[in-house]
Amino acid sequence: MRSVAHLDILGDTPLTRHVVALSAVLLGVGLVGQIFLVVMRGWGMGVGAWLAFYVVATVVALPIHELVHAAAFLLLGRGKVRIRFGYETGMLYTRAEGEPLARGLFVAVLLAPSVLVTAALAVLGNAVAGPALGWALAWTHLSGCAGDLAMVAGIARTPGCTHVRDTDTGVELLANDGEGDGA
Repeated sequence: MRSVAHLDILGDTPLTRHVVALSAVLLGVGLVGQIFLVVMRGWGMGVGAWLAFYVVATVVALPIHELVHAAAFLLLGRGKVRIRFGYETGMLYTRAEGEPLARGLFVAVLLAPSVLVTAALAVLGNAVAGPALGWALAWTHLSGCAGDLAMVAGIARTPGCTHVRDTDTGVELLANDGEGDGA
């Protein structure tokens, strides 16, 4: 396997700016939808209780997001990875040390919380107070997935990438030159 690129989510300033911009766009879209839903359907409960539930659910979702990454790494890495959790530059993270994963499997690991946790928050919020809370929780979480989404885009744009290895600062994109499957 040879390295074809690195996506350094922590130190690559253009990539970091892209992540922040994507997060802001997602929050903006979410806010527009939020205003529409509150005007059309109301809060669904007292505003104070709504805000309290929103804050608690958003904070609780952060470690759950990382646990979903970990579960996906363990499932798709077939025991060939060791999971480590951490916090740096305002972000929780999950890191999988060990063998690289095939490109598609790594993309699945990156997208798992974006799909599963976002959907669960939408359902939970809707059940507790209606669509305004479900929407707010889902879009807030999705905006926090901007780093994962940016890495998926980077992986998709890299020609020759067949495998991905997790690193301390992001991911290393690898090409399989016929020396075994590497995963």
